[in-house]
Amino acid sequence: MPANEIEKQYNELRKKHKLPDFREIDFELELQDMEPTAYLFKGIIKRIGEKLEFYSRVIEEILQPDASNIYALHESRFFDEKEKKDMYDIYVKLMNLSRNSLEISLSNDAKSEAEFITRFFGEWKDLKAELVKYARKMRESWKPWADIKEDLGYMG
Repeated sequence: MPANEIEKQYNELRKKHKLPDFREIDFELELQDMEPTAYLFKGIIKRIGEKLEFYSRVIEEILQPDASNIYALHESRFFDEKEKKDMYDIYVKLMNLSRNSLEISLSNDAKSEAEFITRFFGEWKDLKAELVKYARKMRESWKPWADIKEDLGYMG
């Protein structure tokens, strides 16, 4: 199904279900890159689930770093307890949406699928702004002044 066919199919569903604008959802989920499907809502929910899983894992690595992941140990040190509590609150929201996407993917109910897509988009903008803040701090932890020797001390 060519990209314009996906947009056409989406816009037909949008009329029925009051969905977000195609351009917005395509920008966030890259719908035009999707494999052709007769079940567009399921494909969108799968993309949402993948996005939620990715960002949940990133936060997990900060909140509970695995000792075998040097980068996670390093980055985790740069967050104080309040930031970690706030990150956990974001994590809870991501997991709530993730588990809701799991449940909805099993429902085979277009109305529930459309409501979930709309709910996700309503919450995603705020979540994304928070995630950007944490991603920036993770990146900044790798500036030249960051003391990586402490993280690697046990190796040498």
